[in-house]
Amino acid sequence: MSKKEIDSPLLSLIAEADGVEHHTFASLSEAQRDADGVVILEGDEGGEIYVVARASDVACSEETLRRLLRDIDEMEWPNNDWDMSRVCFERHHVGEVIGGGMGGGLVALETWVHPRLEALKTAIVGVLSGKKRYLRE
Repeated sequence: MSKKEIDSPLLSLIAEADGVEHHTFASLSEAQRDADGVVILEGDEGGEIYVVARASDVACSEETLRRLLRDIDEMEWPNNDWDMSRVCFERHHVGEVIGGGMGGGLVALETWVHPRLEALKTAIVGVLSGKKRYLRE
């Protein structure tokens, strides 16, 4: 994946404005090797943070992550262009807030899902854990 595909412009700007480092990883496996590696699924150019999961808790492939993001994004922003959403791999500590629209997200011990998607949380976690292949299976 290219840097544009995995680096959130909004999260980069927020980090710059706050004067903090914005550390990204090139892949899921790289994020999984860092104790503070997280996976962020964002839509609307960071205007909505859908999911924040510790990378160590993700057992599915990057391709499955992208498919999960597309499925979520189609429900939330059905007419948006594909390049308005992205899977991001970043370094954040448990308890950190992930800035973004719709209230942002949170790095927690368990996978965080935006409140609007709460009804899908079990299915989302099932995909992330590798127990399901698709959101609506």
